[in-house]
Amino acid sequence: MERTIGVILSGGQSRRMGRDKAGLSLAGQSFLDRMTKELSPLFDGIYVSVDRPGRYPGCRELPDLRPGQGPLAGLEAAFLRTEAEAVFLAAVDLPFACSGLAERVLAGVGDGEACVIRRRGGEAEPLFALYRRSCLEPLNACLDEGRRAVKALLDRVDCRWLEEEELPEFDLERALWNVNTGAEFRRAVESEKEK
Repeated sequence: MERTIGVILSGGQSRRMGRDKAGLSLAGQSFLDRMTKELSPLFDGIYVSVDRPGRYPGCRELPDLRPGQGPLAGLEAAFLRTEAEAVFLAAVDLPFACSGLAERVLAGVGDGEACVIRRRGGEAEPLFALYRRSCLEPLNACLDEGRRAVKALLDRVDCRWLEEEELPEFDLERALWNVNTGAEFRRAVESEKEK
């Protein structure tokens, strides 16, 4: 595959959590370190998407060109600030995501412009997904129009859908568990202890 980087979305303002989710610790490792360790073997570099530079010293940061505009702004910065031909976006608040699932997404893109997991209920998982550089123009258009939801981009590109039924070997409830609140974090800590 063409040069592909991993970009970890660092969690925005974390209003529901009340603190920076990237720094939350599970089994002695921060969410950011867990995701970095999990994805590093698969990509030509791991970067952290940030709203402002200097948030994570020691990490390769990609500051948003349009701060406060959400994940699409992070994807835009990844393409405009690197030479990557493809970007694997991963939300930092998915502490149980695994490299095996990321590999399936990479394999599923084929000649499409993006590859996104779709759950049985029809819900998309666009923040653990692959996007090719050909997405840049439509994503710029979305941001220019004030359409910040990733779904707006998916409606405009050739997206290959990886259906949940195609992934029976993965526990998607766990792998794509989005930890957004203090209560969810406490459950995640308990879940890790029970493992």
